[in-house]
Amino acid sequence: MSKKVQKKRHFWQTAGSVLAYLTAFLMFIGIAKVGSDEKVAASNTTIDMNAIAESDFNVSADQLSELYVVANLSSSFDLASVDTVSSNYVTISVMKEIGQIGTDKIEKPSLVNTNLSTGVETHIVAEGETLASIAQYYNKKHKLRLTTDQLRWSNGLKTEEISVGQALSIPMTSGIVYTVKNGESLESIAERMGSSIERIIAQNDLEGRSIAEGMKIVLPGGTLPETERPEYVAPVRRRPTTFTYSYYGSASGREGMRVVADGPPRGYSNKFTPGQCTWYAAWWRATDPRSQGPLVWGVHVNGHAKYWASSARAAGLRVDRHPEVGAVFQTTSGYYGHVGVVLAVNSDGSILVREMNYGYKTYVVTESTIPANTAGNFMYIH
Repeated sequence: MSKKVQKKRHFWQTAGSVLAYLTAFLMFIGIAKVGSDEKVAASNTTIDMNAIAESDFNVSADQLSELYVVANLSSSFDLASVDTVSSNYVTISVMKEIGQIGTDKIEKPSLVNTNLSTGVETHIVAEGETLASIAQYYNKKHKLRLTTDQLRWSNGLKTEEISVGQALSIPMTSGIVYTVKNGESLESIAERMGSSIERIIAQNDLEGRSIAEGMKIVLPGGTLPETERPEYVAPVRRRPTTFTYSYYGSASGREGMRVVADGPPRGYSNKFTPGQCTWYAAWWRATDPRSQGPLVWGVHVNGHAKYWASSARAAGLRVDRHPEVGAVFQTTSGYYGHVGVVLAVNSDGSILVREMNYGYKTYVVTESTIPANTAGNFMYIH
C-alpha cells in the first residue's frame, strides 16, 4: 500500500474519533441544558399553578398544552420533578373534563353540586317505558329494591304517568330522592323522613361537605310523610268549629267540634235511615264497648229522633235529664229532632259527645263538648 493511501486512511480514522467525541460532548451539554430547563419548567409550573389559582382557576387551552409538553419531557428523561409536573397536568386535565364550558378557558369545578348528589342517577324515559319497568331495570342493574311509589315521590309525580324524554331522578339505593329546602339540616331531614344521618352522608358522599338549598340527595330507607306526598290532598274544612243547635227555643252551643269520621261505619245495620243521627246512635249503642248496650226497643220505635225519649220510656228504659257515659242524648227540637251519644261527663258538668249529620252531610261524625249550662236541657236514654 502506498504511503499516500495510508495517510488518507489515518486522516479519516482520526476525524471519526474526533466526531464521536464531539457528538458525546454535545449530548452531555444537551442533557445538562435539559436538566437546567427542567428545573426552570418545574418552577414555572408551580408559578403557573399559583397563577391559575389566583385567576379563579381559569385556564387557557395554550396553558394546558404547555403543561402537557413539560409533563411529557419530564417523563421522557425521567427527571426528578416528573411526579409534580405530571400531577399538575392531571389536575388540570380533570378540571377540563368536568368543568369545560368554552373552547378558550377551563372553569374550576364546583365543590358542592347543588343540583345532583352522587347518590342520584338521571334517567331519560324511552319509548314504551313505565315507572314499573324503570324500577325493575335499576333493581336488577344495581341490586336495589326500589318501588314505583319511591320513584314517584322522588320526582314529585302524583300518578305513575310519565312521558318520553322526561328526566327522572333515580336513587341509587332503596329510598327516595329529596330536594333540600331552605333552613333544613341533615338532622331534621333524617328525623322527618325516617332515615339516618350516617346513611345519608355515606350514600351522598357528604363527608366534610354541607348541604344547600335545592340540592338533591338520597334518603336511604326514607319515606315522605303523608302530608308531603305529591298525591296528598288536604281535607276541606266544611264549616267553622263551633255550631249552635236550637231546642225548646234556646241554643245549645258545641265547643271544640272536630270531624272524627267521614263514611259509613261497617259491621252493623239497623232500621234507621243510613247516614242520619238516629242510624249512628243505634249503631254506636250496639257496637261500642263504652255504650250502655243495644237499643232493643229500636225495632219498634218511630224513626224520627224527636220520638226516641217517649218510645224508650214506654219500652221500660230509664230516661231522664242526667247525662252518663254510654247514654244517648236526645232533643225534640226541629222537625225531626236530634240524637247523639255521650263519651264522657266532665268534672265541670260539661259532656263530651259524638253525633252524625250535625251541621254536616250524611255519614260525617263529629266530636265536641256541650257546656254544663246547657247539658241539663237534653233527655238521656240509658
